[in-house]
Amino acid sequence: MIDKHLADSDIQEFVLDKANCSLDVVAHMHQCAQCQAKAETYKLLFSGIKELPKPVFDFDLSAAVLKQVTTEKSKFSLNSLPGYLVIFSVLAAIGIPSYLYKTKIIHFFKTYILEITSGISSVVIYLVIVTFLIFLIFQCIEMYKKYLRKIDDLNFY
Repeated sequence: MIDKHLADSDIQEFVLDKANCSLDVVAHMHQCAQCQAKAETYKLLFSGIKELPKPVFDFDLSAAVLKQVTTEKSKFSLNSLPGYLVIFSVLAAIGIPSYLYKTKIIHFFKTYILEITSGISSVVIYLVIVTFLIFLIFQCIEMYKKYLRKIDDLNFY
């Protein structure tokens, strides 16, 4: 048995959920008139709170949130210029020879291209390929960092 009065948290627990209270708290509540009076006050308070109408916003919350969520229009920037150049180069490397092949001009250029490239060492070709791959890797890393920054901007909680 508890000799002193119960704490407010014990009394509130008794009012809200008697089943989870310790036996000492229940025994004290049955014997102490002062703690029983506090329990009755809490019962009235809790019943009054339950009867209150649920709060309602006086504005449209979804509309207010949607105003703040803006979609960024896609616009051309110098940061995306290398990507556009790579795309254009690949399309040109595929499109121009196919056009020339269809128009039979390829035979004229084929002899000159073979003559020009025959003097290039394989080391130079590998250096060009490695340089292009390094450039491509850095572009991918930059794109991933930009993606992470945008995700961090969305995670505002």
